[in-house]
Amino acid sequence: MSGHWKEVLPVDSYCIRLADFITEVDAHVLTLLYQPLIGADAVGLFKSLVAQLPNGVYEGDFHTHQHLSLMVGLSMSDLLEARKKLEAIDLMRTYQRKSSSKRAFIYEIQPPMKPHQFFNDDVLSVFLYNKLGKNGYRGIKERFSLKQIESDAFEEVTVAFSDVFASFQHSEMQPALRNRQGDAEHAHLAIIGKDKQGLSFHTFDHDLMKQSLSSYVVPKDVLSKERLQLIEKLAFVYQIEPLTMANLVERSIVNDELDAKNLRKTVQNWYKLESSAVAPALGLKTQPVAKRTVQAEPQSEEERVVKFYEETAPLTLLELRQEGAVVSPPDLKIIEELMVDYLLNPGVVNVLIDYNLFQNDMKLSKLFMQKIAGHWKRKKIGTVPDAIHLVKTDKQKKKEGQANAASGRRNKRQDQLPKWLVQEKNDEKKQEMKKDTITQKEKASGTADTQELADLMAERNRRRAQKGEY
Repeated sequence: MSGHWKEVLPVDSYCIRLADFITEVDAHVLTLLYQPLIGADAVGLFKSLVAQLPNGVYEGDFHTHQHLSLMVGLSMSDLLEARKKLEAIDLMRTYQRKSSSKRAFIYEIQPPMKPHQFFNDDVLSVFLYNKLGKNGYRGIKERFSLKQIESDAFEEVTVAFSDVFASFQHSEMQPALRNRQGDAEHAHLAIIGKDKQGLSFHTFDHDLMKQSLSSYVVPKDVLSKERLQLIEKLAFVYQIEPLTMANLVERSIVNDELDAKNLRKTVQNWYKLESSAVAPALGLKTQPVAKRTVQAEPQSEEERVVKFYEETAPLTLLELRQEGAVVSPPDLKIIEELMVDYLLNPGVVNVLIDYNLFQNDMKLSKLFMQKIAGHWKRKKIGTVPDAIHLVKTDKQKKKEGQANAASGRRNKRQDQLPKWLVQEKNDEKKQEMKKDTITQKEKASGTADTQELADLMAERNRRRAQKGEY
C-alpha cells in the first residue's frame, strides 16, 4: 500500500488494549485456524501487540507507529495491510481520535473464536476447508475434538447452584445495594471481557431480498436478527444475489420456520448445481482505493488500461480472457495463492495474469507466476503502473539479450571449442590449401608438355611433306 500515508504515518501514535483475556488455547487457534486465511504477517502483528502488554495489564501506553514497525519488522505499508486483515476477521477493532490536530489510534485486541465457534462459522470454516483441502481440514479439526461422553455408561450428577448456595437475608441485602450504588463513580470504566460480534458484512441488500419474499410462504417473524446474519454470511460465501437468496429462503421454510441447518443445506445444494461442486475460495476484491492511480476519467490509452486493471477482479479478468467460461479449480487456486500467500494486490495480479497468458500461449503456468510473484514482492510492486513498467523492462531486456545472443552466437561457439580441436581444424585448412597449390602446378605443367608435343608433330609432318613422304 504505497498510499499508506493517507491512513497512518510513522509519527502517528497508538496504544493497545485487550477486549478479553488471550489464553494459550487462543494462540493455538490463531496459528492453526486463522493463519492459513490471513497469513503470517497479520498473525505476527497480533502476537506482537499482545506481547507488548505485561501480565495483568489490559491497556498500554502510547507509542509511535515507527516503534511498532521496528518491533514487528514490517514496513508501514505492510503494517497497514496486516492491521486491516486483523480488523476484517474480527481480531482487532481500531478507534481513531476525532481531533484532527494529531492522529492517534487505539487498537483493541479481540480474542480468536473458540474452536467450536470457528468450525460452526459459515464463512471461516468454508474458507479454511478450501485452503487446507479435505484431509488437512479434517486433521486440524481432530486436534480440537473430544470424544462424546457415553450416555449409556455415564449420567450427569452435577449439583445446581441453589443446592449449595442460599440467598441473602433482607438485612444483608442493604449494605450490598449501597455498595452497588457507589459504582456510579466508576461508570467510565469497563470490566475486561466482551462478547464477540463476529464478522461484519456491508454488501448484501436485505431490503431487496425482503421485498421479493412471498408473505404467504415466509412469515415476517421468521427473519430474526440471527437468521438475517446467517443469510448475509451465506450470501457472501456463495456469492448469492438478493433475489436468488429470497428464492432459497422460501425453499428452506418448513412448517413456517426457517431452520439454520436446512437453509445451509439448501444453499449448498444450489451452489453445487450452479458451480459444479467447486468449493468457494477466499478472494480479495479489486485494487484497494489507496493503491489506485487513475481516479478521474482516463486521458490516454495507457490510463484506460491501468483503470481497467484497477477496477477488475482477477477472477473476472480470467473469465473475460476465456470468453466467459467457468474458471477451473486449479486456476482459481493459483489466483488465490498470489493474493493470499504472496500478498499481491488484485490489480497487480491482473497484470501478472495477462503477462503469463501471452508468454505461455494462453496457459496459466503456476511455476512461472510463482517466480514472477516472488520477484515482484521483493521489488515491492504494489500498483498497476509499477507492474506494467516492470513487465516492459523485463521484455526489453529479454529482446536485447536475444539480439546479442544471435549476433555473437558463431563467435561464442568458436570460443567454446577446445584448443586442440581449433588447432586440428587449422592444420586441415593448411593441408587443403597445399593440395590446391600442387594441383594447380600439375595442371599448368601438363598443359605445357602437351603444347610442346604438338609443335614437334607439326614440324615432323612439314619435313616429310618436303621430301614427298606421305
